[in-house]
Amino acid sequence: MNRVIGTMGDKLLGFVLREQKAGACIPEHGQWCACRNNYRYVLSCTGQCVNSGLSCWQ
Repeated sequence: MNRVIGTMGDKLLGFVLREQKAGACIPEHGQWCACRNNYRYVLSCTGQCVNSGLSCWQ
């Protein structure tokens, strides 16, 4: 039962994060990596620098 719940949780997380495969994140997940066009970019679970949707000045 725990395995089924974990798999469903991974699928839901993957859908929300729009990642190919959900799972364990890198330790730096969520850290600020750049500011472009006044938008803050953070590291995703896979280590890519992605737009967070927040202003750099928040």
